[in-house]
Amino acid sequence: VSVLMPCRNAGPHLDAAVQSVLGQPECRELLVADGGSSDGSLQRLEALAAENPRLRIVSRRDHGVADGLNTALRAAQGPLIGWLNADDLYTPGALARACAALAAQPQWLMVYGEGEEFQANGIGQRYPTLPPACGLEGFRSHCFICQPTVVFRRALALLLGPFDERWRTAFDFDYWLRAFAAFPQRIGYLPHLQARTRLHPATITSQQRAAVALEATALLARHFGPGPTARLHSYAIELQLGIAQLPPDVSFTDHLSQLAAQASAHLEPSALARFRSHWLLDPATAPAASQAEHKAAASGLHRQLPIRLLQAVHPKLAIDGAGPPAGPHRRLQRAQAKFAPSYPLLRNLTAESLPAASLTPFAQRPFGVNLIGHAFEPFGIAEDLRMAARALQAADVPCCVIDYPAANGAPRTDASLEPLLHHDPKGGPFAFNLVCMAAPIQARWLLEGGLDPLRERYTLAAWPWETQQWPDLWWPLLEVVDELWPASSLIAEALSAPARQLGLPLQLMPMAADIGDPRPYTAAQTRQASRARYGLPSQAVLFTYSFDLNSTAIRKNPLGVLEAFQRAFPLPNLPTSFGCPERSHPLSDRVALLIKAFPPTRFSPEWQWLQLRAAEDPRIHLLADNLERHELLALNGCCDVFVSLHRSEGFGRGIAEALQLGLDVIATDFGGNTDFCHGPLAHPVRYQLVPIPRHAYAHADGHTWAEPNLDHALALMRQIAARRCDGALQPLSAVNPAAHDSYRQQFSCAAAGVRYRTRLLELWQRRHQLRPA
Repeated sequence: VSVLMPCRNAGPHLDAAVQSVLGQPECRELLVADGGSSDGSLQRLEALAAENPRLRIVSRRDHGVADGLNTALRAAQGPLIGWLNADDLYTPGALARACAALAAQPQWLMVYGEGEEFQANGIGQRYPTLPPACGLEGFRSHCFICQPTVVFRRALALLLGPFDERWRTAFDFDYWLRAFAAFPQRIGYLPHLQARTRLHPATITSQQRAAVALEATALLARHFGPGPTARLHSYAIELQLGIAQLPPDVSFTDHLSQLAAQASAHLEPSALARFRSHWLLDPATAPAASQAEHKAAASGLHRQLPIRLLQAVHPKLAIDGAGPPAGPHRRLQRAQAKFAPSYPLLRNLTAESLPAASLTPFAQRPFGVNLIGHAFEPFGIAEDLRMAARALQAADVPCCVIDYPAANGAPRTDASLEPLLHHDPKGGPFAFNLVCMAAPIQARWLLEGGLDPLRERYTLAAWPWETQQWPDLWWPLLEVVDELWPASSLIAEALSAPARQLGLPLQLMPMAADIGDPRPYTAAQTRQASRARYGLPSQAVLFTYSFDLNSTAIRKNPLGVLEAFQRAFPLPNLPTSFGCPERSHPLSDRVALLIKAFPPTRFSPEWQWLQLRAAEDPRIHLLADNLERHELLALNGCCDVFVSLHRSEGFGRGIAEALQLGLDVIATDFGGNTDFCHGPLAHPVRYQLVPIPRHAYAHADGHTWAEPNLDHALALMRQIAARRCDGALQPLSAVNPAAHDSYRQQFSCAAAGVRYRTRLLELWQRRHQLRPA
């Protein structure tokens, strides 16, 4: 491979970039095109070239990056071409994987893989890569190829021609568009982390964001015709957030007007008109738009509870977020009209939907709990509701269930709560409500059904959440409940400040995670039958992780589990994302990994990545299925080690169930699971607290979570595998009955029921001014 490296003032990043290239045996030559560095980079390159003849400086000044790349491309001698910027990094084995893929697929002209964007602290996030099957159309939303992951044949350069030097920033985007337009069936994908691209203020993307937006708009118009203003809109948001900087001596409005004029030939006229109107770029209409916005703001619509609930469901309607200055309050007015047919609560913002006399007063309601949530779905928050019902029944607390189907189309397969269903639109009959839904889901339920089910009842909220801060847009939900029942210390921490400010009682109420008697799932015969049913190896130490693909993969981090497993137990010549090891670990052929997920309801790049990685390693087994609860427990019961390298967990039900099944549990030492990850089976993984990348997790911009230490995780995996291979394959109930009973008691419905009943009676007696019996 001949690797091209454009360089201009790479500074302290240069040595690492060069070493990441020259450390790859497949690199035939590293061709550096310097763009006129003035920070000593050129002198450092000359010193490195004197030490290693594979490094050649092919230019010392050029007319832009595309010009430098073309110079290097003309000088390249290898049949394959790679391209790495002087501040980026190849991962170990990147070129070996690319060479092997192109050798195995001679029809491919180009291959690209997974990339990672990383900050100065070393913490990164996955580049939003898509597979080649998305085709040219996939580029409408974003450039889905991470540039340094690409390796292409010299033939592609001959067929496409050189990099187009007219593009100062988007020459790579142009090349990918041309390649996909000409050869859509001849581009391959590697399901491995091939490169890491560094984010810092000196990159082209950081310094020339306006040019990037303009050139991307022009390129898309060339391939698809005049289009939307998405790139210009995103750039305007970046200016508001300080990600991009205004040119000197020009106002925000004048700058956007200039960009809109430059891009006008590439935009749909109606889209351009809306952009200019929303961003107040037309002097003739801006005063009227501003006046209309001021009038809408003065109406106070944004202060109405139904509208604030609407914002919790649709966060893009937030009036204080970044966005066009003409319209936040007017957008709310339009949204009220748009959503009123679906959300009756929006039709009359002030009137009560029922006269007070038509609702039974609280004092006349019987003691008991109306449970509100997803009654039939197989996922975790629906299990929260079912466990709450079992816990209340265990404590002889009367209860009923108000079902609210999930909106994601999940199957409704668990009928255990059918006898408790209650269908009165005015709400349940009992004095207490217990809400077991996510806060924005409760907001949607209220918008659809009104506030009557909460009136004349004492409402307790057991909302899940996964960071240490409560989202601002969810504060209106705090106004419609009477008490908070967080299931973990993490959720309690997030809610503590809002609760103090609003005077809401807060009670830490760990949920039940009761699996009953684990023996039917962990008996030797059952374990072998379960392994045979799912095609799992009968004698291997079986690691497992289960998660919901329709949740957020970046939080659940299944790819981290796979990476840690393969790093802990490498196989020779296996093209993993950390290189091709020369030899395997002594236990590499005695272990296996099962990753269980619910079937995705939409396209999931992460699931495809997992599937392709599993196809390379026969020890990795994937299962995407909606299993009955007893089937899922049997599946987990046939495994030996549960691995959760999550970035956060609100509670961690899967972890709790694994402990009761006698599995060793390797889990990030952060999140709700830290409340109970103790004892002989719990193995906490060290972590670093990091900012959550912008837009990576809904409602969590500016929050933090954990980045698990994979080196620590793989060390724990090796230790546990070694112990289990030495004969400790029996479930915990057999080897340590006392510890097993402790886990079962901790998560039992009986224990949770006592907590529920105790607090409910306190509230009941206080409300009725009764003395304790």
